[in-house]
Amino acid sequence: MAAAYGIHLGNSTACLASFSNGAPAVIANDAGDRVTPAIIALNGTEWEIGLPAKSGNAASKSIIKNNKRLMNADFDGEDLLYVESSSNCRIQNDEKLEYVFETSETTVYSNPDNIATKMYAKLFTIASHSMRDDGDLKLVLAAPLHWSSASTDRMIKCAELAGFDVLQVISEPAAALLAYNIEDTPEDTNVLVYRLGGSSCDVTIAKVSSGFISIEKSVYRTDLGGQCLTKHLADYIAQEFKQKWKLDPQESRRAMIKLRNYADNCKHVLSTLNSAHVFIESLLDGVDWSQNVSRARFENIVQSKISEYVEPAQKLIESFDGKISKIVLCGGSMKIPKLQSAIANLLPEAEVLSGINPDEVIAVGCTREAGLLLDIPELALKDINTEVEFLGKDIYLKYLDQTVQIFKEGSPPYAQSIQSIDAGDVKDISFTLHDKPEGEQFAAETFNVESLSKPFTLKATLQQSNILLKVE
Repeated sequence: MAAAYGIHLGNSTACLASFSNGAPAVIANDAGDRVTPAIIALNGTEWEIGLPAKSGNAASKSIIKNNKRLMNADFDGEDLLYVESSSNCRIQNDEKLEYVFETSETTVYSNPDNIATKMYAKLFTIASHSMRDDGDLKLVLAAPLHWSSASTDRMIKCAELAGFDVLQVISEPAAALLAYNIEDTPEDTNVLVYRLGGSSCDVTIAKVSSGFISIEKSVYRTDLGGQCLTKHLADYIAQEFKQKWKLDPQESRRAMIKLRNYADNCKHVLSTLNSAHVFIESLLDGVDWSQNVSRARFENIVQSKISEYVEPAQKLIESFDGKISKIVLCGGSMKIPKLQSAIANLLPEAEVLSGINPDEVIAVGCTREAGLLLDIPELALKDINTEVEFLGKDIYLKYLDQTVQIFKEGSPPYAQSIQSIDAGDVKDISFTLHDKPEGEQFAAETFNVESLSKPFTLKATLQQSNILLKVE
């Protein structure tokens, strides 16, 4: 049997979810964490992926972070500089871009695609261990809205080399909406999707109409990310250390790398708890550091940055002529309560959807889509800009003495209509399809329903050239 999975691989973290028992469920990694750091390191001659790469002695490893930035086929010098400054792996970009992993034991050359494949392979192993039976691992991926087809093709190839069977690629904002079933909203709805990851931020206004998601406006920023907040917290702790011990961690690159890792953990703890304890062994010159940081103190440290995070959303809302009734928050940094309330205050009357952990939202949305696509095995849409044709007329279903409209004009391909039918003691029942309530039929199908429980369900699926009827 095939199993459906969804993955969101970001610059900072990766999340894997599966579709089981009719609902998405996030799968924990081998360390028991629901989110895996998107970090890869060469330690001696051994590759480390995720938490092992992030922890331990960073000075002895060759580490690459924010690899996704260079998976974009249209990356620029700013992206290259950012990845190089956040990693301790040398990058050469002459005829082709290569990472140079250097340790005391070996030197290994690699590239962004190979690193992404290693990350997907790690997630493939986690997914395989979660399966009860052998089968294909069907996957839906999410890509940034601004990525080109060439970039998504690279991402698909990496996932397939790792062992997955990629069904579809959807945009990250669309995945966020799918996570909350917003596409099932009966009336037209405008939604603000605010994503704040570790190194980037994007804000999108999407319109949902008859199950179809269209992007109205979007803005992408690489100068805003959760790592800015981590840096502010790390600088604060460094100043506290300096004031007590007259030693400055900011003069040591090794000390600041170590401090930022602890500050990042502290930031995530403060997203759910009111205080966090920071203990750093041998921060500088053999001196340990122990400190409690309250959420109030952290919010005071980052207060000056809040307006910068609000600005892109505020400008997008002001430029949009329409009512926005829902807000979806996603990205690991949106776990911070101060940021959540700041974005919510932009639209006081809008419903804020934050029931799913923000760093799991996009993966959950991908998984819901994968679960739906298992019923449509011939579908393979791997371009997030694929053009589709919508239904040009209403469709009516007739059976016994009933006439029901099952699809409205403008319905998207693969839309579904489910009818509960009580046929009494009838053994065989015929269904006919019409484009008008009293028009001629253009299709018909008869089913034997004698063995089905009463009432039974009829599922109609709108396909490219016909309508598939199924009873169960």
